[in-house]
Amino acid sequence: MKKSGKLLLVSLIAAFSSLHSFGQTGAEEGSRFGSGKDSIRCLKNLSLYVEFYKQNNFEDAKNPWTIVYNECPRATKNIYLHGENMLTDAIENTDAQEKKAPLVDSLMNLYDQRIKYFDQKGFVLGKKGLDYIEYSENTIENFKKGYEWLKESIELRGNESSIAVLVVYLNTTSALYKNDEVSGEVMLENYSTTLEITEKQMAQRSNSSRLQKAKETLDKIFEASGAATCDNLVALYKPRFEKNKDDKELINKIIGLLEDSKCTDTDFYMQTNIRLNEINPTSEHARHLAQLYYEDKNIDKSIQYFKQAIELEKDKEKKADYYMQLASIAYEDLDDMPTSRSYARKAAEMDPDNGRPYILIGRMYTESVEQCGTNEFEKKAVLWAAVDKFIKAKNVDPEMAEEANGYINSYKPRFPDKKTIFFQNYEIGDTYKVGCWINETTTVRTSE
Repeated sequence: MKKSGKLLLVSLIAAFSSLHSFGQTGAEEGSRFGSGKDSIRCLKNLSLYVEFYKQNNFEDAKNPWTIVYNECPRATKNIYLHGENMLTDAIENTDAQEKKAPLVDSLMNLYDQRIKYFDQKGFVLGKKGLDYIEYSENTIENFKKGYEWLKESIELRGNESSIAVLVVYLNTTSALYKNDEVSGEVMLENYSTTLEITEKQMAQRSNSSRLQKAKETLDKIFEASGAATCDNLVALYKPRFEKNKDDKELINKIIGLLEDSKCTDTDFYMQTNIRLNEINPTSEHARHLAQLYYEDKNIDKSIQYFKQAIELEKDKEKKADYYMQLASIAYEDLDDMPTSRSYARKAAEMDPDNGRPYILIGRMYTESVEQCGTNEFEKKAVLWAAVDKFIKAKNVDPEMAEEANGYINSYKPRFPDKKTIFFQNYEIGDTYKVGCWINETTTVRTSE
């Protein structure tokens, strides 16, 4: 006669019990399920807890899961995935910290056992650190523990580290720094590490909004930490720079950090930019150095690097811009108008549709009125040459028309009148040679 379900269950249990003295657990012998009665016990409880787990019945799943966890820890990785979910659920549904603490300890032990039997140490340590910081009591000692696990995780996983691990690691570093548990150099180093990993991941997934948000979060944590002082940056990175002067990637990173922290007026910032230009000379690097030296009032060096930028640059419009900056330096800083005009002419040659060079030349001509004539007629005649340049500016570059017309309307009324022109033996429309450094031919005109 067929046994009832109840009798069948009793007989099965009896069978398991009778086999107990003939088996060995997986934990004891190092196998997945053990042997003999213990393998049957393991499989039974594995099946039992999984069924309860699928129904989100964690209470009834707990006991059979515990048996599997203790006796056959190699059975399946799901033991640890399911256990993690059940423990975190219990932690999150427990209010009192003293009741949470043993649950948190159990979760930490679970992660350790998972590493022991299924490796993935870097990945699991990341989870361990995150959960410990989230669920344990908020004390400096607990932060230090979680910090060490996150640190080791990042060291092991490198560029594969998760966004959450990177952000929490830096945030924990900031908390420790503010409590004098780590130095400013450590804060800077960890910011640099987490930012570098995030940017490498962004390079592979350029459209990832999560990575972009993570980068912004890292920046905010770093800025709020108070560690981003120029002295700290120099103390941390100058020795590295001195030992690795050919490391372009390192130098670029240093320059970026100095710029982000507004430390561009330091000698170290200048040194790194000079070295970068030496090992990787580009037009942009040279232009940047030219600007730095100009701001430092080292005009000779500024001119030197603007000339290098021109030599390295292939784009004609950019060349024109560099020539115009040289023209401005010669005019405003060196009071050398002939040299300034020479640069402006080269700029016009590189970019013939730009009216700015002609505006500059015209302005210099108007400032030369007093020095380029022995009488009033000759001085006023200089304005003819100046207005020629303003007209040229708006003809080649309509966007300059308003500015050019402003100058024309300002200086045209100061042209010689008809009487003066007559007494100088000229007629309207005649050709006239302006002397002095200008040395240009223009047309006789009147203000009337």
